[in-house]
Amino acid sequence: MAKICFLADADSIHTRKWVDFFSSDGNEIYLISMRATAYKYSENVKLIVVEPPFKSKLSYLFIIKHIRKLIGDIKPDILHSHYATSYGLYGRMSGYHPFIISVWGSDIYEFPSSSNLKARLLKFILKGANAVCSTSLDMGNETKKYYSNGEITITPFGVDIEKFDMKNPVLNNEYITIGVIKNLRKIYGIEYLVKAFESLTKEIEKDIRLMIVGDGPERINLEKLCTELGISSKVSFTGNIDNNRVSEYINKMDIVCIPSLSESFGVAAVEACACGRPVVSTNVGGLKEVVLDNYNGYTVDPQNSDLIKEKLKILINDESKIREFSINARKIAVEKYNWIENAGIMKKLYERIITNRRSNGCMK
Repeated sequence: MAKICFLADADSIHTRKWVDFFSSDGNEIYLISMRATAYKYSENVKLIVVEPPFKSKLSYLFIIKHIRKLIGDIKPDILHSHYATSYGLYGRMSGYHPFIISVWGSDIYEFPSSSNLKARLLKFILKGANAVCSTSLDMGNETKKYYSNGEITITPFGVDIEKFDMKNPVLNNEYITIGVIKNLRKIYGIEYLVKAFESLTKEIEKDIRLMIVGDGPERINLEKLCTELGISSKVSFTGNIDNNRVSEYINKMDIVCIPSLSESFGVAAVEACACGRPVVSTNVGGLKEVVLDNYNGYTVDPQNSDLIKEKLKILINDESKIREFSINARKIAVEKYNWIENAGIMKKLYERIITNRRSNGCMK
């Protein structure tokens, strides 16, 4: 049994999965977060909420000393920050070792590209880590621009392949449903899917529907776009759904489309594959590691409605291809993205670091 201290957002579904995995393994877990959560962690998880004094990134600086003291009092076997440029900063400034950082996405793809100062800050934070983890090879390669201390461990963020399963086969209705489950933000490019769908309705004789699952700042604009294009009767907006129902909604779709402009890993694609759904996605970030062109789906350039339309049209006109891709999609999820096996990579990293620490004293 190990004592593990996570610096992470307690309300994030990603944090929940990591914490639940290691707490279920009998470890003593401390979770330090900048916000509270209604989620109920296990009894062996002690949640400590340290809220910044005001709503500004500068307010992060005001709680560094408090977090540093908490870590010093806990004296964990592993200190693990999730997200480099906030929780990673706390871990770095604590001076505690052994220290692991998991990069998540915008902390690597967006933060350092906005200014030289931010790029230098990211390098400073990562330099203090004894190990760095990434959920995709693409993000790992991007991280190498700012981290040269050692190898980056790839820890795919897989799914529970029993929970995410093909409950309903594809093509189970008289109509074909194209779907997406995403936060409705510009970065996820849903407008390009909507435009592609509108073109499809003019070129396809079959009854096709579009299901958009999720909510966000772009919802009003997307609903307006559907009205302007005259396709509102064929498009359903479900709003937010509980995480426990994601698999249920994927199983209502025949084809999943992920038109993201940027993507660190592509959990939505993995979830779709686990449910045996062909995926049409953009070829950005980790998506191109999950969606193999002409095997379990198709990949297209971002911001290109015409290409999305063409790939969807190929599938809709060839139902045998949909079934073939469905089988291949499930196979990829089982072979590469079984969450228990993926989390096991992190477990082995922990064990190696703890063994080294106990053999050599406190790791520096």
